[in-house]
Amino acid sequence: MIKELLLEQKYDPNLEYDVIVVGTGPGGGTVAREMALKGRKVLMLERGAEQHWIQQNTLGWALMMNNLGMNFSKEMTAVAIPNVYGGASNLTCGVAGPPPVKLFAEVGITFNGEIEEAKKDIWADELPDVLVGKDNLRMLEAAQECGFNWTKMPKMIDAGKCIPGCSDCMLGCARRAKWTSRVFCDEALRNNADIMLYTKVTDVIVENGKVIGVRGTRLGREIKAYAKVVVLATGVSNVGILRKAGIQEAGRQFAIDALVFVGGVAPGTSSIRSNPMAVGTLEDYDNGFIMTETGPNWASFALELAMDKPRNWWHFKDNMKMSWIMIKIQDEMGGEIYPEKRFFGFSKPISKRDRQRLDMGTEKAKKILRRMGANESSIYVCPPIGAHPCGTCPVGTVLDSNLETRIKNLYCCDASVVHRSMGLPVVWTAVTLGKRLSKHLNATTFKGAK
Repeated sequence: MIKELLLEQKYDPNLEYDVIVVGTGPGGGTVAREMALKGRKVLMLERGAEQHWIQQNTLGWALMMNNLGMNFSKEMTAVAIPNVYGGASNLTCGVAGPPPVKLFAEVGITFNGEIEEAKKDIWADELPDVLVGKDNLRMLEAAQECGFNWTKMPKMIDAGKCIPGCSDCMLGCARRAKWTSRVFCDEALRNNADIMLYTKVTDVIVENGKVIGVRGTRLGREIKAYAKVVVLATGVSNVGILRKAGIQEAGRQFAIDALVFVGGVAPGTSSIRSNPMAVGTLEDYDNGFIMTETGPNWASFALELAMDKPRNWWHFKDNMKMSWIMIKIQDEMGGEIYPEKRFFGFSKPISKRDRQRLDMGTEKAKKILRRMGANESSIYVCPPIGAHPCGTCPVGTVLDSNLETRIKNLYCCDASVVHRSMGLPVVWTAVTLGKRLSKHLNATTFKGAK
């Protein structure tokens, strides 16, 4: 049924929808699902494709990314920007990072049951040891022997569908064992939502200070759609849409949840078939970083080596033997988005404090790898990259605490809304925010509506 609905891709240009959701990632997908379940007429607009025909390989990964994954800052820092039905949730490791309640409290955002609701809906739970894998368990043991508080991490995975020895979470998971926003979007479609793929929204239509619809292009043709409420959930692309609407402060600074991979060759273990991010620690979160098992696939590793000094290129021969640890930090807000540029469309320097946090985590990672038996000469630290852009349309500057812009009924709901770097996996948080926004809409704009 869902395949047929996606192929049909219908919308009514003469209908005033209740809600238009631009972007089908975890924030937008949640709003679409929650509103459709309440009987609201929902239209989802997605720039990317559904892409079910090629997954769990490097080509499929590239096809799910903007510019085939070649997204670099002016400073040549690579950042992941998705372009596919389901958004960034297709590309994650499937780990459930808890929403940072204290961070949101700083801007007046509190939650009332949405965190627990989201946790249940995204299947967040620890995996059994057989799926965590012996290599991950060895790293967990080594970290604990070093005195670090490593544990198994909750993952958004249906253990009944997952198989041991699979490390393909970031490649799309063709088995559908990993939760993605497609689960919610598919449910919205089953509840009479409409969808248009290959659709790039460029503008919102505003009358008398109130949004009434959107304008964009689909396969070279201009389209317009109308609604009582518009929710932007396109990540970095929110910036260009908001600036055209006169909200010029969008994208003037942002964060990328900067990270590095630290790898080494330890006897008898490797990350090549390890369930990614199944073990790790949040114990240093208040110090600005977290650590988990995971690393680049062969193509990403080759790209990162190519950006490094030639003397380090020899590490590629150990690609299949490497055990990897990721250090993700809360990087400082800075830089700027340039929405008119397709390539090098942003600037985001790695600050001195960012490097200090990366270095703190790197030293701990090296200690774990040495404990696992890695030879010092085999240990390699990849150049910093960005997990994803965030904070481009922050609460307190672009949005109020209900995620609404100064244009009435125009909202944002994704990682762009945070006012500073989370330094955590974002899916659980985005779903929580989507549930909170949906409750707000049903209690205000659609209060009493049938």
